[in-house]
Amino acid sequence: MEAKAKCPSLVELMMPEHENPSGNIFGGVLLSKIDIAGAIAARQAHPGRVVTVAMDSVIFKKPVLRGDLLICWADIVKIGNTSITTKIRVEVNRGGEIIQVTEAEATYVAVDAKGIKIPVGTKDDGTVVKPKLSDYCVACNGEAHGKSEDESKADAEDKSKSKQCKCSKKHKKSKKHGKKHKCKCSKKAKNKE
Repeated sequence: MEAKAKCPSLVELMMPEHENPSGNIFGGVLLSKIDIAGAIAARQAHPGRVVTVAMDSVIFKKPVLRGDLLICWADIVKIGNTSITTKIRVEVNRGGEIIQVTEAEATYVAVDAKGIKIPVGTKDDGTVVKPKLSDYCVACNGEAHGKSEDESKADAEDKSKSKQCKCSKKHKKSKKHGKKHKCKCSKKAKNKE
């Protein structure tokens, strides 16, 4: 099971208190931000408490500097019985240029109030709800982030049409899709594009 973030999990301006004597942001600060971003994503799969159990393959590709806007994207890549694995990509906005600086994988475990492992999706009352993940936005909890009501309705209609249509993915993205031409989805069409 995999889910992709529509919006960043964490955005923060890097300040002087984050830097080391060389003027770069401490690696430990970045690890902390990675951990927070991954935990925010894990909360999409589990409504309760999650704790970090592993940080694997952290790769620092480029330095982060004071004044950089740190942007963390976290995607869920695997859900186990009690664990959730996330992939975190870290970028900075440096003067309008987006630069990928770090990436990591982090694993979280769902726990109860006593810190004991529990199945992912366990609610406070003890019932377990299997996570239903798709693309999501952590800021709006799955709502149509940044879209008007009309745009959201149009997207829903497009998805409905796409499920019934036999056109290629490339064609579905074109402006001709759904129009009256020789499209597989056009009611009058008999020929394939």
